[in-house]
Formats: sequence, structure tokens, C-alpha cells
Amino acid sequence: MKGQPITNRNSTMRRFGSLIDRQWSDSLPIGVFLISHPNGPILFDTGESPHVNDPGFKPFWSPIGMFSTTDIGPEDGIVQQLKANGVEPKDLQAIVLSLGCWIWSLRRQTSLYIWPDPFEPRTLDFSDGPVGPWKQSAKISPDGRIVAIPSPGHVPGHMSLIVYGPSSDGVETTYLLPGDVAYGIDVLDKEEPDGINGDPIGALENLKLLKEFAKKTEVVVLPSHDPDTPQLLKDRVIYKLKSV
Repeated sequence: MKGQPITNRNSTMRRFGSLIDRQWSDSLPIGVFLISHPNGPILFDTGESPHVNDPGFKPFWSPIGMFSTTDIGPEDGIVQQLKANGVEPKDLQAIVLSLGCWIWSLRRQTSLYIWPDPFEPRTLDFSDGPVGPWKQSAKISPDGRIVAIPSPGHVPGHMSLIVYGPSSDGVETTYLLPGDVAYGIDVLDKEEPDGINGDPIGALENLKLLKEFAKKTEVVVLPSHDPDTPQLLKDRVIYKLKSV
């Protein structure tokens, strides 16, 4: 599931291959990112629900439910994690979701009616011009330091985030939060899209765009499912392209 060679371009067969492959990855984290900003913190993704293992949470036919489990406790929920870091949900400037669950996000015309009043989510139109190799972008913060870029492939509508900003020591650093474009640095190096996406060719194109950005910009790449991401962030490790 984490990554497959692009020699197999059939999305159905790639998903099937993820299920029968005997070389499963080790446990993967489900990462979220809390970004400091003068106008208020911004949250990128919200993680998994502590109720994910409750009976009936997943459809009975879900392969994810059949072949995997999620190790999560009540203290790991996003609200609890925010409060542990001194942030109340109401203090957030914005919440940016890289994607919705594939079970429904593959249905492009599906409308959602689960938002509590008066919450009104905004769909980004990516009208703020090119950033690096991406032809479109959308400013998340008014100052343009936090920018969303379209990165479909894993699912339609998937987006990634670029953060331009000083770290705690004042050093200017560029970060790229790819979401599910790359599950880890290793599959980014090998240009292997994950095995459960709906558009393997589109997913591969986004891996290539990310690496093209890294050719011209010193960037810290922080995959959401890489166990090494906390250390990459702490050490501000610049992504270096490798020949594979």
C-alpha cells in the first residue's frame, strides 16, 4: 500500500496487489501539522478518530478494516492533542484538509451535510497563480507564507501545503507537507505512488513535481506517514534528490 512501482498502471490491480503482498510495511503514523502564524495557528489535517476501531465505524466490507488495525487512544484525538499543546480549537485560523477519506472522495459530486451550524467549509479555487512547477495555488494565510497546491492522484481533490517561514531560531525555512502524495521519503526517492490511489499516473506526476520543486528550492519535505518526519522537522533536513 505504501508504494508500488509504476510498471503496473491499473488502479484495480494495484489495490489488489496491496492486499496480497506479503511484504507489508511496518506500522505507519498518521501525522498532522500545527503551523504557527501571527494571525493564529493553522492545522493541516486532523488525524484519525479515536473511535476508528469501534464496531460499525468502518463499513463491514472495507478492506482497510479487514487487513489492518489502528493503534489510537482517547488521548490521541486531535482536540486532545491541540489542548496538550496549549491550543483551543476555536483559536485556529484555519483547518486545511489534504483529502477526504477515499470511500467518499472518489465520488466527485457527493454533497456533505454533516457540518454543524454555523460552520461553512470553503473549497479552494486555486486562483492565486503559479508556485514553483505548480501552475495553480491558493493562499491559506493572507501574507502568502502558507500556500496550498493541487496534488490529485491519490484521490481527486487532494492538496498539499507549502510553508514559508522562520523557525523558532529565526532561520527562514521552506517546508512542503505532501499529505498522501508520498507516504515516505523512500518512496519519493523511488517515485513509487501508493498502491490504493485511483490515478497512478496522476500520482506519479505529483511525485515528479515535488522533486522538480526540490531541485530549485531548498525544502524540508515532511510526509504525513513517515516515522522519520518528526526528526526531519526537528533537524530541518533539506530533501536531496537521489538517483535510484
